[in-house]
Amino acid sequence: MPSAFPDASIRAACNFNFPMKHPVYTLFFKLLYFYFLMLGWSSGALAQVIDFNQIVPPEGQRPTNFEDYLVQLAWLNIPETQILALEKTKEQKEVELQRTDWMDDVKFGFNINEVSLSNVLQPSADNLVLYPLYQFSAGVSLGTFTNNKKQREIEEVDVKIAEMEANQHKLKTRAETLARYRKLLLAIETLKVRTKAEEDSRNIYQISQQQFKNADIELENLLRASESYNNAQEKRLSAETDIELAILALEEMIGVKWEAAKRFEERFKK
Repeated sequence: MPSAFPDASIRAACNFNFPMKHPVYTLFFKLLYFYFLMLGWSSGALAQVIDFNQIVPPEGQRPTNFEDYLVQLAWLNIPETQILALEKTKEQKEVELQRTDWMDDVKFGFNINEVSLSNVLQPSADNLVLYPLYQFSAGVSLGTFTNNKKQREIEEVDVKIAEMEANQHKLKTRAETLARYRKLLLAIETLKVRTKAEEDSRNIYQISQQQFKNADIELENLLRASESYNNAQEKRLSAETDIELAILALEEMIGVKWEAAKRFEERFKK
């Protein structure tokens, strides 16, 4: 009787009688490894959820350091924070309205037969009584429940969008606040360097003046020292201005005077 699988290799494949080094086993284990690799990656990716309470410390929670304190001040005092909070509240109220909005489409009706009403008011055996004595009706739009449900789902999505916008605002607030604070620190350190450079240039200029009086140097050298001293002064004044501008930019974010905020810096160093 002829075999259903005339080819020997096909019969072996159907019986799964492969040696361990057979290419089919190799392909199988590669696919299995790839599957678990992708499964582990997706699980890890889903587990990486940002804790936005760590991005901006919530109101009433003590920040862990001075930088977080500045970020918290900015979050609490920026008008956009209140705007986003009001928008979220508005969306939540709209969701609540959608839960009961279907009641507006429900209509009830009630009427009494005029002939029957006359018989009630003026009873008489000759009166003709028509039935039914009264009618009661109720109606509701066929699309009320389905449409309202979809509309409520839309409003719920708007609530989630408002939450994500608030979280995005937290990220931007932290980044912008810390960036402005870093610029202030840089301006302060730059002023120290330029003040030292100005002092050195002044000393050189004073020495050059004395040497010129003693005819030890030429006028050209004195003028060069004077120019260096003037440039150092300009750079120092520019650094002072950069500090003032950086303070104004930071105060715009945190909503309070820099001097008032800085008083809390020492508390976080203890």
